[in-house]
Amino acid sequence: MIKSSININTSIKQKLSLNNQTKMWINIISIPAFELKEKIEKIIEENPFLEYDIDYKSKSSKDINSIIENTIQTEKESLLEHLKSQLRIKLNNKKDIEISEYIISFINNEGYLTTSIEEISETININIKKIEQLISIIKTLDPIGIASKNIEECLATQLKHKETKNDNEIEIKELAIKIVENYITELSKKNYEKLASVLSTTKEKILQALQLIQTLEPYPAREYDTSTVNYIIPELFIFKENNNWTVKTNESFIPNLKINKEYIKIFNRESIKDNNNKLDTLKEQKEEAINLISTIKQRKKSLLKVGEGLLNLQIDFFEKGKEHLKPLRLKDLSSFIDLSESTISRISNLKYLKTVWGTFSIKYFFSKSVGNGWSSTVVKERIKYIIQNAETKVSDEKIRLILKSEGIDIARRTVAKYRQSMNLTF
Repeated sequence: MIKSSININTSIKQKLSLNNQTKMWINIISIPAFELKEKIEKIIEENPFLEYDIDYKSKSSKDINSIIENTIQTEKESLLEHLKSQLRIKLNNKKDIEISEYIISFINNEGYLTTSIEEISETININIKKIEQLISIIKTLDPIGIASKNIEECLATQLKHKETKNDNEIEIKELAIKIVENYITELSKKNYEKLASVLSTTKEKILQALQLIQTLEPYPAREYDTSTVNYIIPELFIFKENNNWTVKTNESFIPNLKINKEYIKIFNRESIKDNNNKLDTLKEQKEEAINLISTIKQRKKSLLKVGEGLLNLQIDFFEKGKEHLKPLRLKDLSSFIDLSESTISRISNLKYLKTVWGTFSIKYFFSKSVGNGWSSTVVKERIKYIIQNAETKVSDEKIRLILKSEGIDIARRTVAKYRQSMNLTF
């Protein structure tokens, strides 16, 4: 019985150790370089087994650290962190939290979700119903209306969450919802009489509804910091060296770590003394230090794999430029580099890749195929270019025909959907 009890305890300890290591792995690969650096510094302060490996520290790391430290950061709270903290309270399922955090990474500086549900679904291989369900939850977070697809949906969401005290307020609220959902253009043109006639109400009530609408926030991200892009740290570099393509991870920003030999000696002395309380603490710290070093090494290897896979699958992009980006799904890269889709999704989150064409989010390289095999990202770029460079207003149909002449055959409604997702007006 004693032997059986020892085996059970050993098995439980091994499982707990594995769980801790798995949790650390998921956390370390999911966070960007800036957060990882802060995490390492905090652990080093608390764990005497860990120290920087000075022999491997890059000379250029001082320059990068200086740039980061001297970056003027806004005092506004980060929108992403504000939303993440609410998601962890609102949702109980870890998978739902993970998917939701991926979704909110697509929110633009104004607070809108700039990527279609279909494209998000295709990119992370999660069914559309689940994406829609989570977006509906995200829109109820503070600020209300965040992650809406357009201003109409944003304002309507805020109105639906407004409290009312009496029948008159209920009537005005419902009227305001109808206006923002269907007649926002007429409202902006101040066609109050026309609106009153169409909605079978009075001009006075239209003006009351307008007054209510004016209390809303059309750009829900305005009060939060969305400027992290100004001090992003590229974690991958893809460039040509001696006419050969090279993929490298950023070795200068995340310092190399090693185990402190002096504390290993202390650990060994305590083992001999068999001082159980102190020994248990040292064991935990030693295990944490070993796991962290191992996890950071695996993180670098996984990033390198992703970079090498992107170089192979998107070689035309690296050779010729953005307009040559190809459609790519997580599962395509997964089968090419032998990493799971969930690992690629996590390692791509808030990580950046520097190329000769500029610095891009890793997720930029994932998009679905539209219009005879074109990347949806490229198609969006073309639509943006056409609208911004047109001398006169161009309709969705006109854009469709221009794209068709370039070999991009998509439906007019797809043009409209992409234009709206980028908040582009004629």
